[in-house]
Amino acid sequence: MPLPQDFIATDFASWRAGVRPLLASEHAAASGPLSLPRPLMRLLESLACYRGDGRWELMFRLAWRTLHENRRLLEDHADADVHRAVRMERAVRRDVHKMHAYVRFRGTAENTFFAWFEPQHEILRRAAPFFVKRFPNMGWTIATPDGAAVWEKQTLQFIAAPDAASRPVADEHETLWRTYYRSICNVARLNPAMMQREMPQRYWRHLPEAVEIRALLREGRADFASRQREGDQQKLSLASAVQEALQRLPVAADGPEKCRRCDLWRHATQAVSGAGPERARIMLVGEQPGDEEDLRGEPFFGPAGRLLDTLIAEAQLERKTLFVTNAVKHFKWEPRGKRRLHKRPDVAEIDACNVWLQREIASVQPEVIVALGASALRALTGRSLSIQLARSEVLQHGESRVIASYHPSAILRAPEQRAAQMRAHIIEDLRRAGTEVGQ
Repeated sequence: MPLPQDFIATDFASWRAGVRPLLASEHAAASGPLSLPRPLMRLLESLACYRGDGRWELMFRLAWRTLHENRRLLEDHADADVHRAVRMERAVRRDVHKMHAYVRFRGTAENTFFAWFEPQHEILRRAAPFFVKRFPNMGWTIATPDGAAVWEKQTLQFIAAPDAASRPVADEHETLWRTYYRSICNVARLNPAMMQREMPQRYWRHLPEAVEIRALLREGRADFASRQREGDQQKLSLASAVQEALQRLPVAADGPEKCRRCDLWRHATQAVSGAGPERARIMLVGEQPGDEEDLRGEPFFGPAGRLLDTLIAEAQLERKTLFVTNAVKHFKWEPRGKRRLHKRPDVAEIDACNVWLQREIASVQPEVIVALGASALRALTGRSLSIQLARSEVLQHGESRVIASYHPSAILRAPEQRAAQMRAHIIEDLRRAGTEVGQ
């Protein structure tokens, strides 16, 4: 049931008021009073802040499907609507975090403080309570293109954005702040790529310390290059030592289930070996089993596996013809409350487990191996390469052609636009694998 074409909403409250009659009219006759799960309501409130076309329609579709199709719809991470909603919610949450981190107040003639910020999404009302808790004893205004939040030490109000001419340009404390920033910044530890990824330059024009950042980057670039060269030499020495140590480790005759070449077996339920035909022309190699795979004993069975099934189908392949496995056979995790959260295996663990992957490759004899993610690529090539660069390289593992691609779990974590790109790349890479073997 689509939204009417003349439907208009400006925020969550107006959307809720507008769609409630639409949902209730069809629901009441069959199921009684209208009620949506609390996690869905929290998600919908967040989606209402997302600046982009289609948010109101997606919110309505999620509500309608939850009422009429599946009360546990949000648990289906492979569902296209749920997947899109989760990415949008993450984008909103990330934007709130950026606002908390990069708002800078300037003093005004009225002994209050003013800040201008340009968020990607409509998050002012979600982000403002943080500043009330942090600065309860000073009067301040935070203005955005969507409006302004005003705190007068007692009440928080939301008003129209002030005129640009009324914004303070600087105050008497900025020189002191810039001096302090320069003194505490460790130039030797600057990583320009990571710094600019976490703090994009669109925020810089409103940061007093931005003047210092450019100078610090210039000063740190030479030192950073020097440290990078030293780090590369250390990595080569460590890799050689690891390979020598691995040669001395025993290989369990019973296979990975009895393997003790690293410590991952101590906290895993079981080893998860590959699955598929004894002879498969295409092999897919992921990173390691996840929580569901560890409990069930089958590779790619959880959310990433269900998404992979969808991508395989879109690439016009059949999973039953593919051999699917992982570079590491035991689940590496860390506790988070009652949950077990995935933790990326390190190079030593990937190398220690490589003997089992090589045995699978020798047994299956695939013509093409698709490396899903950097860990799989490392296991197959012995090199730490970015997937973006490796996709354009000609890679080989023995007699098998290696195609580098992204891991499906990366799609589940990525922002919407980036996730769509990675999804298209994985489908393209799977189709390329099928073409090379004539499927």
